[in-house]
Amino acid sequence: MPDNASIDALPSLRGHRLIEALETIEPTEFKRADIGVDAIVRAVDPTQLDKSGVRRLLDALRRISAAVPSIRLGDVESATFATLIAASSRAQLDAVFAAPDLRQALLDGAFRRMERHVRADRVERLRAVVRWRLTGANGDGGYDRYECHFADGGCTVRAGDTADTPRATITLSPVDFLRLTTRQTSPAVLFVTGKLTVKGDLGFAAGLIKYFDLPSPMA
Repeated sequence: MPDNASIDALPSLRGHRLIEALETIEPTEFKRADIGVDAIVRAVDPTQLDKSGVRRLLDALRRISAAVPSIRLGDVESATFATLIAASSRAQLDAVFAAPDLRQALLDGAFRRMERHVRADRVERLRAVVRWRLTGANGDGGYDRYECHFADGGCTVRAGDTADTPRATITLSPVDFLRLTTRQTSPAVLFVTGKLTVKGDLGFAAGLIKYFDLPSPMA
């Protein structure tokens, strides 16, 4: 066990020492932790970690959440999550998505944030389905599949393909999807660089992010 790897010492730890402690401490100990999941993520600077560092951080939090539901990846504030993704290298994010359990947890969480951050004033009269295909998955044609259903001033996300006809089908990597939903890039930029393809209404897909109030990374 690394030095200071106790539940009481967690608030004072940073970076790789914090990750080592998260990996070592018995998960049930976090029931009395004096630090929340958001503070844990903010205490880690991905630029100071190696290729596996971000994966280790998120995997440790996922393991802890199985024993302590109050420590959940989904409880990370959207701006904190955006900052983590912005500071992570592509190699670090590729390592995250190579772990199937983390891949699903991050994609599910990102789509839930889209539901929460939809701009009701901009989708009030919008009725449309956007189908997402995230590359690099095992099975189902090599894609993770989700749909955003816009109706009645809201956005409902469903996993998999439904029988509804999509207005646009968007295909991209999970890393670029996270970059898109944390305001580090745009559909237009990804499209012209060949990192995103669209089947259907290209203009609608290019302006899709305007329907969401997604937080940007913190300065």
